[in-house]
Formats: sequence, C-alpha cells, structure tokens
Amino acid sequence: MPLSQIGGDGVFVTEIERALHERRIDLAVHSLKDLPTAQSDELRLVITGPREDVRDVFISNQKTAAVGVRFIAPQGGGGTKPQQKANLRIGTSSLRRTAQIRALWPDAQILPIRGNVDTRLRKLEANEYDGIVLAAAGLHRLDLQERLADRLMYFPVELMLPAPGQAALALEIRDEPEMCELLSPLSDPVAQATTTAERMFMRRLGAGCYLPVAAFGEIADGAFTLLGLVISLDGQRQVRVRQSMPWTADTGIEHAEQLGIRLAEQALAGGADEIIGAIREQEHQRV
Repeated sequence: MPLSQIGGDGVFVTEIERALHERRIDLAVHSLKDLPTAQSDELRLVITGPREDVRDVFISNQKTAAVGVRFIAPQGGGGTKPQQKANLRIGTSSLRRTAQIRALWPDAQILPIRGNVDTRLRKLEANEYDGIVLAAAGLHRLDLQERLADRLMYFPVELMLPAPGQAALALEIRDEPEMCELLSPLSDPVAQATTTAERMFMRRLGAGCYLPVAAFGEIADGAFTLLGLVISLDGQRQVRVRQSMPWTADTGIEHAEQLGIRLAEQALAGGADEIIGAIREQEHQRV
C-alpha cells in the first residue's frame, strides 16, 4: 500500500520512538530520511558521519548496455541527460523518484515495489522489472555495488535530487545530559548542518517525507550551497531553487536552519504550494 495510506510520516519509526519514551531502549538508529522533521521535545537526534553517497542508482535486470540506459553529455555541453529505450518497466514506490523519472523518461512504466534491498533485487532478477531505483547508500552499506557493477548506474544529483537527509544515519535518544555527552563525539558537524537545512526546507514547505520534495546541501570551499526541488507527480511542473551562504567551522546550526527556511520561502513564491496541494488532493481522493 502507498505510504500515504499506511501512515505517511513516521510510519517506520513509531514503535521505536514509543520504546524510547517508555524507557525500554536508550538509543535508536535510523535512516535520517525516514524520520519526520517535527520531533518530540523529549527526544534528540545526533547525526553521525561521514555521510554516505547521497545519489540514487538505477539497477537493471541485465547489463545496462543491453537495457539501453545511459547518461551522456548533450551537444554543446551543459551537463548530462539520460537516454533509454522506450517503455522500460521501472520499480519504485517513492513519489519523489517517480516524479523525477517521469520528467526524465516520459515513456517509462513506473511499477510499485516494496521490501528490503534483497527482496527488491530478487524481484528484479525474476524479471518483474527492467530496472529499479534505490539509494546508493543502502547498496554501499550492504557491500553490493561491486557485485552489481555491470548492472548499475548512478544518477547525477542534478538529474535525480535526493530526499532530505538521504544517506545520513541518525541516533535518536531521550534529551538527557548523560546520553547527550556520551554520544557527542559521534556527531558530524557537516552532516548535521547539511541535513538540518534539507529537513528544514521540507518542514517549512509542510511536506511529508512521502511527497515529491527533494533537497541536497553541500559545504565546500567555505560555502554552504542548498538545492531544493518540488515536482508534480507527472514530472511536468517543477520548482527548482538554490541558495548559498558563507560557512565556517564556527557557524552555528541555526544558520543552517535559516538557510532551509529561506530556500522553502523561495520555492513557495515560485508555486511549490500549488504543486503540494494538488498532490495531497490526488492522494486524498485515492484513499
């Protein structure tokens, strides 16, 4: 079933957070992108690092050359663009990925897929799909990229913008001084800043983690650059935004939050609220 029908935001973490509140556990480990952006005052996140590869990957059921998917540089430069054979059956249950795939490959057939990575790969190898789209981070953490090398292609970030918080791990704890002090050495300031900005972008938009909203923050050469995307389900309407600010090791996390808010305000001014509203109405009618 679609996430919007089985709980949407927080569906993967509800039982774990209940165990934290009831003191049955002291620490939880999450994929950050699965966590709601609004959190209980009694709980706290520690973002560990370094962050894994944020990109999404296309995995085919045969060698990528045979399937016909490749990324090439267009004539005259200007980045990359995808090429593919028509009517590929592509498996994903992410609305963010679905919308961006439809923008790239309008003729592709998008089919739902569920289960962990091994389950999805078995379905792919059973020829239920011509290809599936997964997070690179999951493959890397399972050490599968070498085995799948001749069937694997990485989407450039500019073609498939990741989910806010993608590829980051979060430790969730009760907001108690002893535990916060114990885990403080594991916190990664860069990962904390970039994912905070990404999640604040999504939070200010009022969008849940199952909607087609994407964001990616990067700190390089003394600058913090944040990219954002809100896209319609058919991929035809997109609001892409970008902002940068100076960044040093002494810059406070509140500045990352403000960057995310400013980027969301820019997106809303560009019509993002209309896209999100239309998608919610479609999902409501479907339910």
